[in-house]
Amino acid sequence: MTTTSILNPERPKDITVDRAAGALRVTWLDGHASVYPLRWLRANCPCATCREERRSSALNTDELRLMSGPLPSAEIVAAELVGNYAVRFTWADGHATGIYVFSALRASCPCLACNPDGPPPILADD
Repeated sequence: MTTTSILNPERPKDITVDRAAGALRVTWLDGHASVYPLRWLRANCPCATCREERRSSALNTDELRLMSGPLPSAEIVAAELVGNYAVRFTWADGHATGIYVFSALRASCPCLACNPDGPPPILADD
């Protein structure tokens, strides 16, 4: 019996946080490279709290919402793999509940070849 290795394009080969450039660089197993701005990743945090905040903001377009605290940080202080399917970041402001699933990151690749109209959100805020 012969086994064939199939490359899963939704699996990373290499993940690097480039703090100086403010970017997450992912090289996928199929060789494709994606560069995600850290500000975009934070703005699209997939955790339930951030998703609910974005959803509420979108529904209340007539309201002006004021924040009493600092803006969410776009600086990553730590990163860890979650199983074989995701990565979790700890942001400088302590936020660490977003789990960025590799398949969702790949689908949201910001390069023009993958998403010529701009990257879609990591998760839809239904």
